[in-house]
Amino acid sequence: MIVPEYMPGNWHAVVAGGVVALLAPSTSSDVVRAVWAAVPAQGGLADQLEALLTGGIARLQPFALVDLSGGRVHAALRGGVEIEVRGADGARVLGAGEVTTWSERVADGADEVTIRVVGTPWTPDLALPVVSGVVRASGVRVPLAARDAVSGGVAAAEPAAVDDAPDDALAGLNADSLPTLDPVPAEPDLIDRVPTGGPSESLRRELDAAWNLPSGAGVVAEAEAALETGSLGPVEDTVIPDDHDGMTILSSDLQTIRHQLPSWAGDEVPGPFRVTAPQFAPPAKLVLSTGQVVSVDRSVLLGRAPQVSRVTNRDLPRLVTLPSPQQDISRTHAEVRADGDDVLVTDLHSTNGTVVTRPGEGARQLAPGQATVIARGEVVDLGDGVTFTVERGA
Repeated sequence: MIVPEYMPGNWHAVVAGGVVALLAPSTSSDVVRAVWAAVPAQGGLADQLEALLTGGIARLQPFALVDLSGGRVHAALRGGVEIEVRGADGARVLGAGEVTTWSERVADGADEVTIRVVGTPWTPDLALPVVSGVVRASGVRVPLAARDAVSGGVAAAEPAAVDDAPDDALAGLNADSLPTLDPVPAEPDLIDRVPTGGPSESLRRELDAAWNLPSGAGVVAEAEAALETGSLGPVEDTVIPDDHDGMTILSSDLQTIRHQLPSWAGDEVPGPFRVTAPQFAPPAKLVLSTGQVVSVDRSVLLGRAPQVSRVTNRDLPRLVTLPSPQQDISRTHAEVRADGDDVLVTDLHSTNGTVVTRPGEGARQLAPGQATVIARGEVVDLGDGVTFTVERGA
């Protein structure tokens, strides 16, 4: 079972449903509650981002949002926060960078993820467990893979050696050298005579009269007569009433109740009905020359420092920051979005433009502000050696 841990601090940490949010101390309690309420929606980070933007971008506080429910690390970072991803190839730290809005990062193959305030050390002795809830913390650590078991079992302890008494110590002992003990007299019997037989007939009659019962002889005679004539009626099961008040949970029921509870990582909620989820084709992906793979499940803004402006909360785009040492790539260079089965790219009036190359044909430059369909196999060049292709969902 995955059990996250948190380091006590003054930030707000929201942990639930495979999502971890670390919100600045200046974040209002209403926003913290909205982020907590958006976790069960299972909509990735879009629902949590929408909750953070209730007051607009101008009032947006530093935060870290990390979604771990899809088998990979998907993070949105703003301000002085960072995440440390540990895997088989070592550890790497991802930060927000110098952006106006927020930066989104994706990582695969993570065995452990730590979300923390920049410069905050992790002290294992001070860490506390939290399965689900909102706590004051400076960091949250989530183990995604079981730690390797210690190879080899514990060596079986050898039996303690018994130091046998030396023969010399026993040589001088014999029956004559042992002291003579006086016999202990037997205890006298406390009961002189054990009564036999049952109560007398006169005593039995007195007891029956005291409880308004028929005499024993009469009962026996009636029973024998009933057996001979076969007039005994059917024997009914005796119902023994219990003292259960109907409200108490017995210890024997606790195990069954625990098995019915859902786990932290998003197990199915038990219920009498099973609804078949609709099947949707997976969204297309952008495969960048930088090694990043970005899902086009919503609009994607590419650039040196992409910014969001004048969009509704429901249309929040995915921001992808690209390296551009020569600054050939504009701050918000291009937009990529899905339109049915097509993927469209739009040059957002960048300084150096966007070029599309098709194998076997020459390159063409996109007209600024005009959406263009990217066909299979075409390469989009944004400048500074950064290109990307589109992979359709299978």
